[in-house]
Amino acid sequence: MSKKFLTVLLIVVLSISIIGCNNTKATTTVAKEINICESWGFDTGFSTVVVGESLGIFYYLSNFYDTLVIYEDGKIKPGLAKSWEIQGNDITFKLRDNVKFSDGEEFNANVVKLNFENIPKLLGERYLGAYGKVLTLLKEVEVVDNLTVKLRFTKPYYGLLYDLTMLRPMAMMSPNAFTKEGCSPKLLSSTMGTGPYMLQSFEENISYTFVKNPYYWGEQPDVEKFTIKVIPDNEAKALALRLGEVDIIIGDDKTSYNSFVDFREQPNFETKISNADIKTRYFILNSETEYFRDIRVRQAVSLAIDKSKICTYILNNIEEQTDNFLSKKLPYCNVDLEPKKLNINLAKKLLTEANWVDKDGDGIREQNGKKLAIKIVHRSGMGAEEDMVLAVANSLHEIGFEVKTEGLEMLTWYTSLAKGNFDIGYNETYGFPYDPYTTINNLGSNSADPATMRIMASSKNIDNMLKELLSCTNKDRITEIYNIVLKDIYDNYTSVPISFMKQLAIYNDKISDYVFFGQPFYIDIAGVKLK
Repeated sequence: MSKKFLTVLLIVVLSISIIGCNNTKATTTVAKEINICESWGFDTGFSTVVVGESLGIFYYLSNFYDTLVIYEDGKIKPGLAKSWEIQGNDITFKLRDNVKFSDGEEFNANVVKLNFENIPKLLGERYLGAYGKVLTLLKEVEVVDNLTVKLRFTKPYYGLLYDLTMLRPMAMMSPNAFTKEGCSPKLLSSTMGTGPYMLQSFEENISYTFVKNPYYWGEQPDVEKFTIKVIPDNEAKALALRLGEVDIIIGDDKTSYNSFVDFREQPNFETKISNADIKTRYFILNSETEYFRDIRVRQAVSLAIDKSKICTYILNNIEEQTDNFLSKKLPYCNVDLEPKKLNINLAKKLLTEANWVDKDGDGIREQNGKKLAIKIVHRSGMGAEEDMVLAVANSLHEIGFEVKTEGLEMLTWYTSLAKGNFDIGYNETYGFPYDPYTTINNLGSNSADPATMRIMASSKNIDNMLKELLSCTNKDRITEIYNIVLKDIYDNYTSVPISFMKQLAIYNDKISDYVFFGQPFYIDIAGVKLK
């Protein structure tokens, strides 16, 4: 059964269910309740630490959990800690008083200690360091008094405070979230944080309903109750919004850019784009394959990809085209690089110089009897991603590549990148605050992310500098290392940056505004303003 047929079938079923419920909907809707949609369910539970086959609740963590410090408007600001002081390798936090978790447990220094002692264990060797290097440097947690806690580290780390703003895995969970074995099974069916909302009920992989946390310490949000409906297909999401089944769609991966522009022109809907760049879209070229060991072949790929067309016709000029691996707006990343212009003729010349030649006139180059046949892997069902991959495939076919594309489930896609089972792979940087600190750290041999590490596979003498960053406190030296690393990525053609992503929101006339979270890729219901 074709994907197109399944999409149409899903839309028809959704339409019938909405029409059938139309008469009762007006009487059952709560005044300050909204519905939103997501592509997957939360079968891995509601822990801030557990990593599953999908992103799970990752994008929703800000609704249920808080960190000691937060990132907002380009600055580190108080979260659950009202102040802090750094002395040498230690940082001391003064905590907010009268804060409780949604299960009624008190937040205090002992709970902070419990969290930081358990988070590294729960991440395990595979993920320790993937979500901030600070945990790999943590030596001891000292409870000074009920509302004062000191974290001791083995060495100073320039990204310390930024790492601590990461909701995964640094957000604080109730003491009831932990057992001797790890995470409590209760986290499979409940949230245990200090954030504005808590889980009320759910039907696995169908819908999840959340209500206000009665103990929430911060400013009360407009929305009292919200339900996340699992709708995998993006066309069905758009239909659900048009018919009032959901009130808002948040996330560039949940809508096509054409659909976003279409909603922008309709009177009963509003659209919004984040001011901040959230991530970099890029293609990674596996320099360990026989095709891309030769830098001339990698350079040819970079010269053949028409980024301007992708940004104009697929991304509707919403995202800024780039040759920089990381945005110049990020700390230490203000590196000037000469734009790489589209040059099909030079791309073809480089391939010929690398002894890839079309000998039989079929349009596909070959070398020693082997075709220049590659595969591009990407995630399936992720907004504009598939269209971008097809555009790149067409560009490479024009210069003599035979290209196959393969859409994979999230875990399978990542495993392919991590193990090197690909020629070209679509990828994205982590987003702030993981960018730039964790991203840069994971380029080196001590990486917790083998996929990102492949970007530097063909580079020389960079690894020692990346290790130096882990204990460097001299801002001039840090800036110098970033310049060298980012220019090396540019010069080696192991990645082809495409654009800087924005976060998108589309909502109906029940909502007056959506204020993006300080880290815009999070879906923050407290940012929804009702009429």
